[in-house]
Amino acid sequence: MNHGPVTLADADADADAEARARDAGVPVTNFDPECDPAFKEDPLGTILAAQQLGDVFYSTAARGFWVITRYDLYKEISQDPARYSNCETFTFYRDPPPVFHLPANLDPPEHTKVRKLITPLLSPAAVKRLEPRARASVATIADEVAARGGCDFMADVALRIPAEVFLEHMGLPLAGADEIVATRLLPAKLNASNDPGGVQLAAAVAKVRGMFEEVLADRRRRPADDIPTYLLSQQLDGRPLTDEEIVQLCYTLLGTSLGTTASTMAFLFKLLAENQALRRRVNDTPQVVGGLVEEALRCFPAIPLVSRTVQGDVDFHGITWKDGDRLLLLLSAASADPDLFPSPEKMDPDRLPNRHLAFGLGPHRCAGAHLARMELRVLVEEWHRRIPDYHLGDLCGLTHEVSVAVRMTTLPLVVGQAAAP
Repeated sequence: MNHGPVTLADADADADAEARARDAGVPVTNFDPECDPAFKEDPLGTILAAQQLGDVFYSTAARGFWVITRYDLYKEISQDPARYSNCETFTFYRDPPPVFHLPANLDPPEHTKVRKLITPLLSPAAVKRLEPRARASVATIADEVAARGGCDFMADVALRIPAEVFLEHMGLPLAGADEIVATRLLPAKLNASNDPGGVQLAAAVAKVRGMFEEVLADRRRRPADDIPTYLLSQQLDGRPLTDEEIVQLCYTLLGTSLGTTASTMAFLFKLLAENQALRRRVNDTPQVVGGLVEEALRCFPAIPLVSRTVQGDVDFHGITWKDGDRLLLLLSAASADPDLFPSPEKMDPDRLPNRHLAFGLGPHRCAGAHLARMELRVLVEEWHRRIPDYHLGDLCGLTHEVSVAVRMTTLPLVVGQAAAP
């Protein structure tokens, strides 16, 4: 069932694209990440199952879009921004929100110029300076969980650690972390199925923007050692950044620093809670942590869905794509391509090489990769020093939020080994 204003023009374009798919012998189906309940129950599993439909298929859901599941095709598209634009984030939504993310929704060369402004903020050296804060945060949180005997890992750990590491770096008060995190992550929960007209979305975006507008006004009077102050000193094309550009950059940085890493953390710890042998290996062989983190990123990418828009008419391996055609690249399916990842369903910390796509490819590769890896590694190391054994609690309330990102809503963990059945 459609939700939202899919227009007559959209319907005509969908019919034309569907006809082109059928002419090329491409499977046609109703693959619907926005409104299909299967994505709430098991989003990553549902995405992986799409491999069975083909390397490329066409979905009639929403406004119609082409879906790509294979690694080499993902790579080809991601590395050709002139032909495949990143101008739209939600090609698979019926009524995509009017949100522009800087620099994400720019293409080179404009994207490249803006990307250079934020690269120093997330460089290996910058991330190394944040590591002591991350270790202290995990140590404190793990001690609290051990004392209580359990936690909601998503709320109490996975969302809290990135906030404690990065919020003050963004110029925001750590004392307001819970409200700030909830407000910034709210847009990822909203789509045509639960927010008709985008009313809640607009309010959430406006609230986050308002926070950064206040920070900027204060930093003009009182500079600090934080990202907004840094951005106030930067130039683009020989001119200072505008307040609008700074607010948009801060909005993007905050979102990508909070919810994405938290997602991978939760999926990884669910697996560790279920798999005593893997957990014991982490405890007994600390050097396995690096490989474990890479496999977690491969198996549980926080952003498993990546949108592109075709620029100009293209013959794509015998399939006719036209200007404006919408694409959905299934990043997590591509990272499970059996041609590159033997036994892709297996979590293998010893997997080498591991050229996963958790951070994407090409000019839009995630700038926060170093930060995410550090936070994941520190969490696994410091947590297991304090809590070597834990198991799952009652999962009856577990579901998932799905936009381009995927997150668990809750993950109850109990300290100690589970009782034998």
